[in-house]
Amino acid sequence: MFIAMNRFKIKLGCEQEFIDIWKGRDSYLNEVTGFKSFNLLKGPTTEEYTLFSSHAT
Repeated sequence: MFIAMNRFKIKLGCEQEFIDIWKGRDSYLNEVTGFKSFNLLKGPTTEEYTLFSSHAT
């Protein structure tokens, strides 16, 4: 099994817009052989950004 991961530093105040874009994006992952799941995780917030990560299995 493979896991593909990405990290994103999102400017404070733009978190909900980022989440909405990810929820509304065109995705064809369900058509990829072996695809199991996709997750977007919200991490800690600093004075400058909120950290998000995504991973696909």
